[in-house]
Amino acid sequence: MTEISTTPKEAEDRLSLDRRALELEQARLLFERARSSAISVFALVALFSSIMALVVGLFEAGVWFAAATVMIGVTLLQPRMFTPPGVTSENASVYLGVHTLISGVTGAVWGVGAAWLADPDIPMSVYTGVVMVVTITLGGISPQSAFRRSYVALATMTMLPFSIWVLFSAPWPINANGIGVVIAYAFFMAISARVEIGTRDLIAAKRNIELTEELRRQRDAVQKANEEKTRFLAATSHDLAQPLHAQGFYISALREKSLDPEARALVEKVASSWRSLGQLLDGLVEINRLDAGAVLPDMGPVRLKQHTEGVVQHFEGQAEQHGLRLALEGQECVVETDAALLSRILGNLLSNAIKYTPAGGAVTVSITYETGMARLAIADTGVGIPAQAVESVFGEYVQLGNPERNRNKGLGLGLSIVRRLAQLLSIEVELKSQPGEGTSITLDIPLATENAAGNDAVLSRKPDDHQRISSLRVLVVDDEEAIRLSMSEVLTSWGCEVYCTGGDGSIVDFLDRMDATPDVVIADHRLGNDADGLQLIETVRDELNETVFAVLMTGDTSVPVLRMEDDQTKILFKPIDPAALRELLLKSRSGNVDHDS
Repeated sequence: MTEISTTPKEAEDRLSLDRRALELEQARLLFERARSSAISVFALVALFSSIMALVVGLFEAGVWFAAATVMIGVTLLQPRMFTPPGVTSENASVYLGVHTLISGVTGAVWGVGAAWLADPDIPMSVYTGVVMVVTITLGGISPQSAFRRSYVALATMTMLPFSIWVLFSAPWPINANGIGVVIAYAFFMAISARVEIGTRDLIAAKRNIELTEELRRQRDAVQKANEEKTRFLAATSHDLAQPLHAQGFYISALREKSLDPEARALVEKVASSWRSLGQLLDGLVEINRLDAGAVLPDMGPVRLKQHTEGVVQHFEGQAEQHGLRLALEGQECVVETDAALLSRILGNLLSNAIKYTPAGGAVTVSITYETGMARLAIADTGVGIPAQAVESVFGEYVQLGNPERNRNKGLGLGLSIVRRLAQLLSIEVELKSQPGEGTSITLDIPLATENAAGNDAVLSRKPDDHQRISSLRVLVVDDEEAIRLSMSEVLTSWGCEVYCTGGDGSIVDFLDRMDATPDVVIADHRLGNDADGLQLIETVRDELNETVFAVLMTGDTSVPVLRMEDDQTKILFKPIDPAALRELLLKSRSGNVDHDS
């Protein structure tokens, strides 16, 4: 687990940000309550002015009423000073400061005014003053609870001056009311503290709801963008795969012709360029297939060393061209995995190791195992990876040694595909690297059960590469003429008897016009007029009343088409390498079709 460290400066910045957010909410609450608070205060002012007019006289009460009304006007005027734009994060602190000042002056008008109105010799005026300051202070708890500093200014300036005046000016026992006012002040301070805590909790809850909603909107936006990216890549991959698919078969057909050495060399260069472009497209297609859930592992027992040896042999020529030593070490063991997907993982790791290891270095593949787990390690003596970049190399389109984006070095999807496939197969991946000393990647693969490990017939099964396919009758169904022509050219050169249709008419009528029954059906997944290749294959099988071996071609990664795959229906993703199709047809001819193809 990655630990996130926070520096004192970052913590201080975060605390300051939280404080500003709280102040903004407090200022907004006071801003919203200003009108209703002023109305209730004016009602109290009018009530006590009327009482005081009867007790101490009309003039004194009128003066106090005028002063209190002016402060109510000031309270109402303050929000207008900040409109527009209203309370914002920039002016919230100023708004709270001005509000606190107004509250203090208002409190002084009430407290000092009550002392000025009351006559020590008239007990009723003192009692009325006590009720007046206690009522206004108690009533201020609720509207000003959003910002306690403002309430403290109001209560202090209202109650303390009046309580001091009563204690030292009124005779005993009337002056005891001053002590009561002080006790009430302390009680109100405690209540206001509790109310402020509750208000802050409400503000925090509201803030959390807003943040949660914002996160939900951002998540939805990211999800939508990701879905659009997936659809775009799927459509782009499909459209690019179509011409590349036809090109591959035309190149293969050219190879079968009698060409002079110079022309054959040019064909090989074209083929090499085609393979490079196909590999780039394969990376995009595979990422989309994994993201779309179109890759379903076919788990089974696999002899790990024997299987790895086959993959390593495929890279021996590449290693030799780079001046590297490629070696495989370790003992045989049987693991539970998908052989084809494991080959893809190994291929990506070996390709990377060879690509980033200078001439004269070595790439070593080793196998060890213990109870329940086999460990497959690919170690190189290459340039290594900086510690801060170890995690990022598993991201999409990340290439540490390719700032110029040289397409001969790929798209930077290899390790991203490795991580996705490993998660699919429950394989633990660990990368260790030291700049200048090389990189080691280990794969922890679950061992197979004893029963599965003993099934040598399953483990040792190999296709008969010498099986001829010249007698196969092949039906090719694709709505693009270039693909039909290129595939027909190659299949015919292999000795197959080929029948082609665009799939736009009735396949049953087409079968009736054929003078033979097809041994293999090769159909595109998406045909014209919304026709479906899989449905066409089923129609052929129903018409012939037998399960004809079928190959479904697709460049579409948006649906999990691999769920359609079984022993007699295989999936090939465009652009298809003719060699892969030939191998599949050989296996179908020998009755040995499996998911390793």
